[in-house]
Amino acid sequence: MFNLESVLIVLFLIVTLISVYEYKIIQFHKNQLNNYEAVRKKLFETNELISKTNDEDKIYSIVLDTIMDIIPNATNGSILLYNNLDERFHYKVVKGFVKDLESFSLKKEEVYLFKINEFKETVIINNPGEFDRNNICKETIDQFEKMNALDIACTISAPIYIDNQFMGLLNVDTNIPEHTFSEKDVYLLNQIKCELELAIKNALAQTKLKYLANYDELTGLINRRMLKKEFDKEVEAINNKKAPFSVVMIDLDNFKFFNDKYGHHYGDMVLKKYTELLKNSVRKSDIVARLAGDEFVIIFKELTKEMAEIKMEQISKVILTEEFNGVILGFSYGIFEVKSKDIGNFDKVLAHADAKMYENKKVKVY
Repeated sequence: MFNLESVLIVLFLIVTLISVYEYKIIQFHKNQLNNYEAVRKKLFETNELISKTNDEDKIYSIVLDTIMDIIPNATNGSILLYNNLDERFHYKVVKGFVKDLESFSLKKEEVYLFKINEFKETVIINNPGEFDRNNICKETIDQFEKMNALDIACTISAPIYIDNQFMGLLNVDTNIPEHTFSEKDVYLLNQIKCELELAIKNALAQTKLKYLANYDELTGLINRRMLKKEFDKEVEAINNKKAPFSVVMIDLDNFKFFNDKYGHHYGDMVLKKYTELLKNSVRKSDIVARLAGDEFVIIFKELTKEMAEIKMEQISKVILTEEFNGVILGFSYGIFEVKSKDIGNFDKVLAHADAKMYENKKVKVY
């Protein structure tokens, strides 16, 4: 039989073991909480950075930096976006690889995640180089070998979805020999990815709104709002440059005929083609804008009215060689020269150019 002293010793040992176990549990949860707080803080900082940029490439770069900072032993990473037009994955941003990798693209069939689960969920890829060598075309593999892009021990590959629409892939790699990512790493990546997908969605939506505030969605030209800003800059620069600039108002001839006969879709195609011709016919320093419908404006920097007239005659010759369904699409234009800040009122200048344009249109014979 145990004496009282032995019983007390046993009880003491049991209490000590329980205390040590509880201490370890507390420390574990404390470390988990600290890790969670560190991740939360990093995500907050990332969201702040994303909200301050309009550059889509920069957004994806920030996202990849964040994930590589949070996932233990991550040494390389990449984001590939899927292009529905050519049905290929294009490298959007890479970390830990040479920049040249961004010029490559992959077919859907060359991507591990498509082979495994058709982009349904995140997976761990052990020895991803072996899969690549067996599935990617030899020409691309040879280039990857030269860039040491296949020297990867393990990869976590995750699909990116925005509003339930598949956008691309997020790959986190380690080149540490024999290291493998764990399911804990996958869980952590998925948690981070959900937060960042929302951040990307919001950032892209804000970027689009900012773009639409300054650009015409159909043609990609600046709109009236941005045109006024550019106009005001030129007015302010007149005193420094000691040179005038010319504003040209343009209106397509017979555009209503195109819309009525072929429909608005074809009319949009005409506007896009016309925009391309205009942009290719002016100098890089000149400004081309779409006001509305078939109305366009060009600001010829440091050109007098006479010089702008010569330029517009050259543009007319280029455009009159183009046919749309057998019809030549001409245009009418009016030019107003801004010589000083005193006559630099945006609305009045456009009105003067517009009046001259309609005078030009009236004398045309169709």
